[in-house]
Amino acid sequence: MRPPDHPIPREMRIAVVQPNQPPPPETIVTGRCWVIDGDTIVIDKMHIRLSGIDAPELDHPWGQQSKWALVKLCKGQTITARLKPEMSHDRVVAECFLPDGRDLAAELVKAGLAIDWPKFSGGKYRHLEPPDARKRLWRANLRQGGVMWPADDMLPAAARSFTLSSARLQSTSPAPARGTAQPRRASYRIGWLVVSGLVVLLVGCSFIDRDADRNLSENPGNRTAALASFEVTANVLNIRREPTATSSVIAQIDRGTKVIPKRMSGAWYGIEMPDGSTGWVYRDFLARTAD
Repeated sequence: MRPPDHPIPREMRIAVVQPNQPPPPETIVTGRCWVIDGDTIVIDKMHIRLSGIDAPELDHPWGQQSKWALVKLCKGQTITARLKPEMSHDRVVAECFLPDGRDLAAELVKAGLAIDWPKFSGGKYRHLEPPDARKRLWRANLRQGGVMWPADDMLPAAARSFTLSSARLQSTSPAPARGTAQPRRASYRIGWLVVSGLVVLLVGCSFIDRDADRNLSENPGNRTAALASFEVTANVLNIRREPTATSSVIAQIDRGTKVIPKRMSGAWYGIEMPDGSTGWVYRDFLARTAD
């Protein structure tokens, strides 16, 4: 084959353009919901974490009020959840809206029953917080600052009163007047006492927990002495092989099931399986029973 005698003019050449790929569709879930706590709902067996806010846990101050405020908002309503790619423990993260377009997270923050979490929201809800919201929800505010407060139900009464009084002392101590040396020295002494006391308390709790685990392994008949009885609050609770959210699921238990943990690892409770092994459940989905 020979090349053409006359090349094709530039004006007659056709450029082939690939069409633009359409953006991936947004994942949206709609339906009636079941409220777990102030920032967690369930739609069609999917646990959803409200994006960008932090509500108190059920056993924290204002935790029950936050939950029932969300129940009142969602009762009889069809919720629209716009899912995000990230996960929070066993929950997907989503922005959730009422049929009239109101943002559930914004409504809770305006009511003073949740606070903005700038790390995940970029400060989207901070302007909606009442002036005293962070003082009232001080446990959530400490958690955002990286301070993990010991669980109330895992401390004796004396230690619990000490930690609460220490928190008040740190948050309400007035600054010493300029030019007066004695109050400044006193505030330094109090600060060192508080820090030293907290260090001793945390170290003591770790030794107590370690001794409890050893006693439980050596004396199986005394397993109920370490932790109280709990009831499952989730519709379906996953039991995992290890105390991590990424560990494999080995079983599931239904809402209302009573369990007695025999071990603890951070926010995870270890329960005995029928074959004698230990399965792990997340404590956010357990409520302590009266007995």
